[in-house]
Amino acid sequence: NDMEDLNAAIEKADQSLAHLDSESKDLQSKIEVLKDEIKNSRSDMKELLELRNEDVTEFKRAMKDDADALVLLNQALESLTQFYKNNKLELGLVSKQQKAGQQPEYTIDQDKAPETTWSGGNYGGKKEETTGVVAIMQMIIEDVEKEMGTARADDAKAEARYEKERAAMQKTLDAQLAMKLTTEKELNEVEGKVADMQEFKDAKHSDHAAEQELKDALYSDCSWVGTHFESRRDARKAEMAGLEEAKSYLAGVESGDVI
Repeated sequence: NDMEDLNAAIEKADQSLAHLDSESKDLQSKIEVLKDEIKNSRSDMKELLELRNEDVTEFKRAMKDDADALVLLNQALESLTQFYKNNKLELGLVSKQQKAGQQPEYTIDQDKAPETTWSGGNYGGKKEETTGVVAIMQMIIEDVEKEMGTARADDAKAEARYEKERAAMQKTLDAQLAMKLTTEKELNEVEGKVADMQEFKDAKHSDHAAEQELKDALYSDCSWVGTHFESRRDARKAEMAGLEEAKSYLAGVESGDVI
């Protein structure tokens, strides 16, 4: 009957709501996990960027120091070269002893620095020692230039490595964001189903209440008939008897039998 159908519909709605509630909680839990993963991914990307910026800052500082050193070395080399030209002195990149693979000879003390003072109007100087200084300065300049070249290459490799790692992290972050968006959409759909099912259940409850009210009303009417039927019947019989008696009396009056 109608009441049984309504009870079955309400029970089925309760089961659906329980299933949807469980699905909703699972989706909410999944979203929270994705939020944590997204937070960690962004934190890792930020840390990677900070480390890269620190490396770049150190690289630029080292390049500036080397560039400043090159300026000073080249100025010193130019001044020394100009000094020898002004004094019409022969200048070579290396001394004869160095070309022959020999070490400079020290007549007094190998640990004593060469004399830097001279007498007379012209400087005839220790050419082998001076040209050795020039060669050393040239070597230092070349070493600094090589060091700068190596630093540039290392920085380029570090930048490429950073871009690769950042791209991988960005790909992971994009996937996490997409998954979160999809999951949130699924949650919205589930919540919509919950609302619809709750509305359906409420409607069935209303129908059930109306049916119950009608049933109670019918029961009340039937009960009243059951409890008042006998008295109403007796009263009706008395009414009928009275009417018959009145009818007979009136008939007698008309015939003259009743004075």
